[in-house]
Amino acid sequence: MELQFLGGASEVGSLGLVVRDQGRTLLFDYGLTPSDPPTYPRPFPSNVDAALISHSHLDHTGMSPLLSRLGKARIAGTAVTSEITDLLARDNLKIARLERYLPPYTHEDILALEGRFLPIERRGTFRHHGIEVNFTPAGHIPGASMFLYRGAEDLLFTGDILRNSTHLVPPAEMLGCDVMVMESTYAGKEHPDRAQTEKQFRAKVTETVERGGQAIIPAFAVGRAQEVLLALEATGLDVWLDGMARKVNSIYLRHPEYLANGKRFRRAVEAVSTVDSPERRRHAVKNAQVVVTTGGMLDGGPVLSYIGDRYKDPKSSILLTGFQVDGSNGRQLMDQGTLTIDGVTIRPECEVLKFDFSAHAGHSDLVQMVRDSHAKKVVLMHGDHREALADAIRGEVEVLLPENGHRFEV
Repeated sequence: MELQFLGGASEVGSLGLVVRDQGRTLLFDYGLTPSDPPTYPRPFPSNVDAALISHSHLDHTGMSPLLSRLGKARIAGTAVTSEITDLLARDNLKIARLERYLPPYTHEDILALEGRFLPIERRGTFRHHGIEVNFTPAGHIPGASMFLYRGAEDLLFTGDILRNSTHLVPPAEMLGCDVMVMESTYAGKEHPDRAQTEKQFRAKVTETVERGGQAIIPAFAVGRAQEVLLALEATGLDVWLDGMARKVNSIYLRHPEYLANGKRFRRAVEAVSTVDSPERRRHAVKNAQVVVTTGGMLDGGPVLSYIGDRYKDPKSSILLTGFQVDGSNGRQLMDQGTLTIDGVTIRPECEVLKFDFSAHAGHSDLVQMVRDSHAKKVVLMHGDHREALADAIRGEVEVLLPENGHRFEV
């Protein structure tokens, strides 16, 4: 069995893995890195028989509309992944026009992918021309799957995984395998206690409101915004939601079987005021106690309207809930205390704090998942500190640390 990463081997972003086995060629994920401008993986081979998308974050699915150009390939993932992939692909075209860079695919590609995407149940099996791939929940976000390819050896591709349950999703469900291709985003790092983090987060939001400020909570539209809404559900505060997360909520509500508690999620969504017009946004900017809004890294989206109005207010707060990539406005705010909006650099007087709401498994959980898999070989991907995890599991399994473009046997 031969493997080749088109991207995402030793970095978080642009993930794509080609598996060649017994005359078949499979592609797991095909993402991009949402930098400015975005960066892309290597081109995929023309003879792909099946392409499987683990979940709908851009670093795993951002280039998937190009898969529609594969003549014979079947393209599969869960129904939730399919619907949100379509939503994000359309948004990417809009961003490309606004940022004036050449998009990597067309509107026609998006429509073609939508017509060819085969939805698979969360514990279902994909079969095509002798290929068999079992789906199992990966935690992380609704619809996220791990793939167990039944080949010469059983190969488990994890995508992104979360071993513990959250308000939004149940935990990953491990399957045994011979070879495990595993993400390593948090190799060498542990997350703080989640319950304690959420308690501190709610306390800071409440404190902000009680001192007369507005709590501005930038959040990624897919997964993170919903987790934040659930964390705030019992506070009784005036919470407003702005941005693409509203559409993502609608998709999740149509697929409650992918949620930890569909009824609770519906209650949380119905308790929130939504921004669906310029007038509503103007009202929220001036009057909302709490605003949960895209974009999560402060590089664009409605969040800049709220910060632009409140950045001189020391009673207000900007509460970051997601990873801030190098070069992003969010990273600039954390490191330098400044933001750049429309070419102008400002120094917010708001309180700025970051809370760890990560949906990835931490180091010790990754180690345990290797042990639970009973794999003989582990290929570490999708992380820039892979060696820390490799050191922890060497002696128990054979560990491979491939680089992008390199073909290797397992």
